[in-house]
Amino acid sequence: MISSSSGAARADGMTPAEREQQRVAHLVLGAPRPRAKVSAKRKKTKVVRPIALAAGVEEAVALRECWSHKAEGTPETHEKHKLASLREGCLARLHRTGAIDTHQLAAAERINAAHQLTIADVAVRTARFEPRGSGGGPDAASAERISAVLLERSYTVWRAAVAPHTAMLLAIIVDDMALTAAGRRWRLSDRRARAILIAGLNTWR
Repeated sequence: MISSSSGAARADGMTPAEREQQRVAHLVLGAPRPRAKVSAKRKKTKVVRPIALAAGVEEAVALRECWSHKAEGTPETHEKHKLASLREGCLARLHRTGAIDTHQLAAAERINAAHQLTIADVAVRTARFEPRGSGGGPDAASAERISAVLLERSYTVWRAAVAPHTAMLLAIIVDDMALTAAGRRWRLSDRRARAILIAGLNTWR
């Protein structure tokens, strides 16, 4: 979460009524942070510090200010995605420590892509009535679709090959579950879980 402004003045001595007033104004009504009133002479010679708000209100307003340049999505959503992008994934950590090599990491990425493709493929499809524009007739398949079919087929073969450990492998590869957590869930030692993961990644072709 975004911390309070480091240079802001402390909001000491605030009464419960003032805190409630700030809570309603900034959290309910979405009012911006009030600006500090300074003279033109002081503004030229000293940095103007933002006015600090009550605890709980300050953090929410600071988060909103941090993501005010984003037109879509809530500040909480953008902050969550930012933190997720900064967190190193399970497979990235294993690759960094040498537990898996580059080819195995690439295999994990392909498995993840195939899994996402399979999920999207079973989604409800809407009818399309506009003319087809592939240029090869109604029965012609694009190269992109052929590639997708081959990927789905490889994924089906892989799932069968790694059974009965498919669920654990997908939890690690797709859901980014830590290897230790996966081992505990499926009652395996860390060493055994790692061996199954490596074998599963090597199985992908």
